[in-house]
Amino acid sequence: MFFAACALGLLVLPALPSGKIPALIVQAGPRAAVGSASFLREARARCGSVTHFLEYGPDANFRFPRHPANWSRARACRDEPILAVSSSGTTGEPSLYPRSARQILNRAEMRAAAHQLRADDVLFSTRPYNSGSAINNHVIMPVFVGCSIVVQERFERIKAADAISGERVTVLWAVPFIFEMLASIPRERAFDFSSVRMCVSGSAALSPAVAQRFEERFGLIIRQRYGGSQIHPAFTFNLDGPRDSVGRIDGMFPIVILDDDGNELVAPRIGEIAFDVAKSPPLWRKTLEGNPNVRNGYLRSGDLGRADELGNVYVVGRKSAFIKVGANRVEPAEVESVLRLHPKVSEALVYAVKMGDVEEAVHADVIARDGANERDLLNFCAQHLDGYKCPRRIFIKDDLPRNVHGKVIRPAPALIK
Repeated sequence: MFFAACALGLLVLPALPSGKIPALIVQAGPRAAVGSASFLREARARCGSVTHFLEYGPDANFRFPRHPANWSRARACRDEPILAVSSSGTTGEPSLYPRSARQILNRAEMRAAAHQLRADDVLFSTRPYNSGSAINNHVIMPVFVGCSIVVQERFERIKAADAISGERVTVLWAVPFIFEMLASIPRERAFDFSSVRMCVSGSAALSPAVAQRFEERFGLIIRQRYGGSQIHPAFTFNLDGPRDSVGRIDGMFPIVILDDDGNELVAPRIGEIAFDVAKSPPLWRKTLEGNPNVRNGYLRSGDLGRADELGNVYVVGRKSAFIKVGANRVEPAEVESVLRLHPKVSEALVYAVKMGDVEEAVHADVIARDGANERDLLNFCAQHLDGYKCPRRIFIKDDLPRNVHGKVIRPAPALIK
């Protein structure tokens, strides 16, 4: 259905199958809705601009008609936008980022080469396909490369492990949550992952503890990639560097680390990850220059990171307002990075309390497992951070606040008490 819409030159706005259509898509004024019966009910209720409804899914009994033998396409790629994906970008507020068929195809070719995909590969995929990364990796790239893909409509860890084993999957592309769930499968359940030659994590920070548990469970190293709709088409990928790196500063899209004034920082100082537009591939410079996140020749990511002396790049966290403890400045992302190193912590959110007050201090919320307690986490921070950077309190939560993209929402300064 996606390819049919693209062939007609329609602009596709992917949404989650839950039917919780975000305001951003409603405001775009879509004219047609395609999905399950429950999705279409929500579309009718939420999108007054929609006039055409097409039920499409496993239970819809929908079949495409055979095309005439003499049917042909006038051109392979359209230059007008055919896909608009949303991202929280550098501001934390979702925006739509349109792409043409030519851009999508060129990016698929570039990423397939960077990840060394082959026609004999078998990919594993689990829905939803509502992000640019998911569509590129699991819809476009397999068609471009000519490889196979195993699709699981709804992720279930045992069924997923069965599919990876039974279908002899060779490339496992997933978000950190998927790797964490697979690593948590009891050891008495035997699965054969020997066909897997590459595991790639992206879309969120991968906890070192999760990576270690997955390697111990299946004997596989997880490599990391870094990209996003807000920095399209720039990306980087760690093929053979240090395990917690996301790529190199001298990659296909060269990276610099910038301070708040836009000056380049030397390793290993923490700053905003940015891509140097002038040094990027000529094919993509015009696209990059049109990105609203470009300032003074650099495509800003909105993420904090650092480089080491060898040029490997590491993501520290989202860029955010610093916390002032006495006369010292604390970057929440740095403290979050340390907390995620703890073997029982999967996610962390660091924020200020009493902001602007002389008693301004660092607090943290974490998702932890296996009986983790505040005292142990505080002691762990004390071992890895200067005293003023250590949280005064750490609260263990079942979940953290998230936006429609599943990213953790940092409290706005005005809301912090």
